[in-house]
Amino acid sequence: MFACSILAIVLVALGFGQHARAQGFVGNCTWQTGLMADSFLGMYCNNDDWAHFSYQWTWFDTNLCLINNGGSLIPYDTGNYWPTCRDFSVRGSNVDYILSCTCYQPDGKLAPTTYDLNRVLSNQNGSLGCFGHEGNKTEAGPF
Repeated sequence: MFACSILAIVLVALGFGQHARAQGFVGNCTWQTGLMADSFLGMYCNNDDWAHFSYQWTWFDTNLCLINNGGSLIPYDTGNYWPTCRDFSVRGSNVDYILSCTCYQPDGKLAPTTYDLNRVLSNQNGSLGCFGHEGNKTEAGPF
């Protein structure tokens, strides 16, 4: 029993616990067609209805998921990073979806920062979301 507890602590310290907590959406959303408009991220995501399985377009305000913490983005419920950051871009792959921007530090200088949105956002039945917040969804999107 003691050995199992030590092993669990070591695995969490090595970062394996982070992967268990990761939400993830890139596996069941079409990140290739993702659009970022201001703080809103839009893309097609799978719904959970296997009888009528389809992708649905969803828009979600990422401002509800992240906060600017001294020039770095971190997950935070109703974070409101948008007013203190600028120069946004996103880049996706099969394993991550990186938001890049510059954010103000406490001294007023801008610092480049990135955050993997796949670590905080999830697909909730065809709708992007985080911390219990959900985006909208429709069957048709811009593509």
